[in-house]
Amino acid sequence: MPLNISSNAKGILFIIAAISCLSVMDGVTRYLTDYYNVISINMFRYFFLFLFVISINSIGNKSVILVSKSKFKLIQIIRGTILAVEMCFAHYLFLKIGLIETHAIFASCPLIVAALSVVFLKEKVGWRRWSAILIGFIGILIMLRPGTKVFDPLSLIALGCAVAFAIYQILTRYVSSEDSPDTSLFYTGITGFVILGSVGPFFYTSVDNAHWIWMLLVCMLGAGGHFLMINAFKHSEASILQPFTYLQLVFVSIIGVLIFNEKLESEIVIGSLVVIVAGLFTFWREYIKNQNS
Repeated sequence: MPLNISSNAKGILFIIAAISCLSVMDGVTRYLTDYYNVISINMFRYFFLFLFVISINSIGNKSVILVSKSKFKLIQIIRGTILAVEMCFAHYLFLKIGLIETHAIFASCPLIVAALSVVFLKEKVGWRRWSAILIGFIGILIMLRPGTKVFDPLSLIALGCAVAFAIYQILTRYVSSEDSPDTSLFYTGITGFVILGSVGPFFYTSVDNAHWIWMLLVCMLGAGGHFLMINAFKHSEASILQPFTYLQLVFVSIIGVLIFNEKLESEIVIGSLVVIVAGLFTFWREYIKNQNS
């Protein structure tokens, strides 16, 4: 008898699998940043993603030409550019401040999305969600530790990356009103490939034979993570799936501690918990709002 799994359950399984792939990808990327420039690493990753996107849209009844049709081509190119540049900075931060602190600050992204949605998408945010957003930013301040001796200016770059990724998500939500997820993935791959393919060769250094397997693993995990995440959102609503994205902070923290000997500083732990609780509350309020509308 075939196992009957609900659509939401499938979505949750897909999102957990996607987060697992992306977390391991970040860990392998962190290892490679000890040897290679982040722009060069991402050039290979986007080249593989480009081939992956072309391949999956060239089988069956799909067509690359059909998938490439978009009513928001300029916005698609802008969002793809933002992601490609943000990823290079993020991977640089993995090397400089570590996986744990970088992802702890990135955990604020859903709160930034909620705040920016008022400006860009004209969404209404009630006082409860504004309160959660404010509390979440207090959590960010706890992690950044401004005014203390241990404050690292690179943490502000991490916050800038979180804002950039939030804008990317806002633009993705905007184009999704007309474009399919396959179209958005196509422009993500092609834009990143063009940009990093143009710049990457200037930063290229020869790759040791032993490291090619790790490069390939990064490429496969990145493409697989994107594919699994798209399927997750095909099966379930974003308000149900988004809380599970916080698992990435848990997974990369385990990788950071066990493999790269990173430390779980008390400010990072406390700040992360504040941000996560605030983020989960905003998701819950969004879910209640959607149920009542």
